[in-house]
Amino acid sequence: PSRAVTAGRVNLDRSHLRAKNGANPVAYCPPMVSTLSQAEVLIALVVAAHAGVLAVRLCFSLYKA
Repeated sequence: PSRAVTAGRVNLDRSHLRAKNGANPVAYCPPMVSTLSQAEVLIALVVAAHAGVLAVRLCFSLYKA
């Protein structure tokens, strides 16, 4: 790649990283689209609540110790 020096810094030519049609390379990644069912949301809430209860119990036991 060609190099250009400006103000003591080396700027590398990154034109080889661009897509041939000028599009953003990130646009080639498929979007992460997912839908959660109501059961999955409920399970996630139960797991989060259980983790919260465990965290509070741990804090309380460390406070007593």
